[in-house]
Amino acid sequence: MCKGRAEEISCENEGQEWDYNVAVQNQIAMSLPVFLGAAALIKRRPVKLLPYLLFVAFFSTLWRKAVCARCQYYGKACSTLLGVFTSKIMRKDERKELNRNTMLIDFSIIGLLALFPLREAMNLRVIRVLYPASLLAGFLFIFLKGCPRCGNDFCPLKVLYNSLPGGRKCGD
Repeated sequence: MCKGRAEEISCENEGQEWDYNVAVQNQIAMSLPVFLGAAALIKRRPVKLLPYLLFVAFFSTLWRKAVCARCQYYGKACSTLLGVFTSKIMRKDERKELNRNTMLIDFSIIGLLALFPLREAMNLRVIRVLYPASLLAGFLFIFLKGCPRCGNDFCPLKVLYNSLPGGRKCGD
């Protein structure tokens, strides 16, 4: 048993295969800002849509070689469905292990994807509220449902989660 928020939480599932329904929920939460961002670009600045979609395609495919193809969840449902998706489009990369620096780059790319349509999203009445809310929801879904369970202890988000009061301390 390990200490968790408000009660003791079993750590026996840490690093194991994820509940598929949770992975689907997290993937939807992480995908919603992409769709809202694309909608804002279509409405406000269509010329930026193609570069944005190419950037999303790069992140969702080629960049997965550096992250998901090296992860312990390759081929499995993880905090998102990218482990399963990646196994369908490329082989596991056994040459190099996933590490903290790669995760930092991954999060930086996610940040750039979030910033790309921000100006256009903030200039549309409905999307002005939905876009930042969807970004926050996507982060919270991963942070609160993913980080406590993930076996990648080097991940900066996992380290942050564990450093918070009441954060899960598995393996102690």
